[in-house]
Amino acid sequence: MKITPIFLCALLAVAVCHVRAGAPEPATDLYKTLNTAATDHKMAFILLGRPTCGNCNATKAMIRDGKIPVTDADYVMADLNVDDAKVEAAFMRKFGKAQFGDTLPFVVVTDSQGKMLASSGGYKNEQQWTALLVQAKSKAATSSNSVGSSGDWPFKAAAH
Repeated sequence: MKITPIFLCALLAVAVCHVRAGAPEPATDLYKTLNTAATDHKMAFILLGRPTCGNCNATKAMIRDGKIPVTDADYVMADLNVDDAKVEAAFMRKFGKAQFGDTLPFVVVTDSQGKMLASSGGYKNEQQWTALLVQAKSKAATSSNSVGSSGDWPFKAAAH
């Protein structure tokens, strides 16, 4: 089989599209994540958990394996450590009104301007996480918060 330049270009295009549809690389800073979401016009998937949490690691594995549709094309992602007091405080200042329960991970999905569209706590299977994302996307489609009307826009770390 002769490999032509057109074939190589097509192969490269498929490879690039496949890579772009993968899971986003998680950030560890809430405010950088929210600013990136705004800049890139994407939703944010924010997970507050701990490195040793089985539920947290299961959720991240489902994202990494493509079982939950948190893709780089639509989302920026934060993987925040609840054991870091400053990180937990920033998360709770921003999203503490949500009812997460007592079990990690605590997850928030926001629109591109940081408005909480959906939240959850504890273990979820693939179907439950997907339903949460569908709910969030549905709210994002009708969100009036698409031009930075949030009270804390642009996102800035609060003084400690």
